[in-house]
Amino acid sequence: MKSKDKVVIGSINGGWINSALVVDLLQIMKARPDRFAAYVQVENSTLVTRSRNKLVKTFLEDFDAAWLLMIDADQRLPLETFDKLLSAAHDKDRPVVSGLVFAKFGDDVAIRPVPTIYRWNGAGFTAIDDYPLDSVLPIDGSGTGCLLLHRSVLELLREKATESQGPDWAWFVDGPIAGQWLGEDLLFSRRLASLGIPMHAHTGAICAHRKSFWLDERMHEPIRTAAIAATTN
Repeated sequence: MKSKDKVVIGSINGGWINSALVVDLLQIMKARPDRFAAYVQVENSTLVTRSRNKLVKTFLEDFDAAWLLMIDADQRLPLETFDKLLSAAHDKDRPVVSGLVFAKFGDDVAIRPVPTIYRWNGAGFTAIDDYPLDSVLPIDGSGTGCLLLHRSVLELLREKATESQGPDWAWFVDGPIAGQWLGEDLLFSRRLASLGIPMHAHTGAICAHRKSFWLDERMHEPIRTAAIAATTN
């Protein structure tokens, strides 16, 4: 990534962001002024897909930065994570790079932390539990909780928009595919695949996810270890 390339960090939220994320953003602004362009937030009126589209439109029309880093307001973005995402990114070879974010399945007693990086098996997505530590790997899908996107990818999707989408709603949509209902993040991933745009994840670029507690890779480690053991036995 060239030093002249700038990054706009953007999030959608209900009018608030976690205070820990604010601290992270301030640290990035201070430590990486050559990379940080701006922070943008779009208020989410419960229509997540619409809000994500508004964020991308704002980025393309109001900024000339090369990269958009989408981060959810209930997550962390440490300086180390920011640096690792940038180190993995490349406008041609790796124009889409996900951080490592964990979603919570289950209740607060029996929790299944799921890494929101996925493989496509021809019929649906499966979470990549057996990911290598602190590595860059190709993936087939990811959430949008921590996703670094090159401007050219978003411009291409706008060019390929259907008539009903138009230029303002060209990026995110949710709906059925292969008999399953997919959220806007995974349908976005399938659209990238249809255009031959590669996706990668940096498993060292960890964004802790705030639920009723901070959910990060430490809680997922026993599941990851078991998944690796199952594939090697």
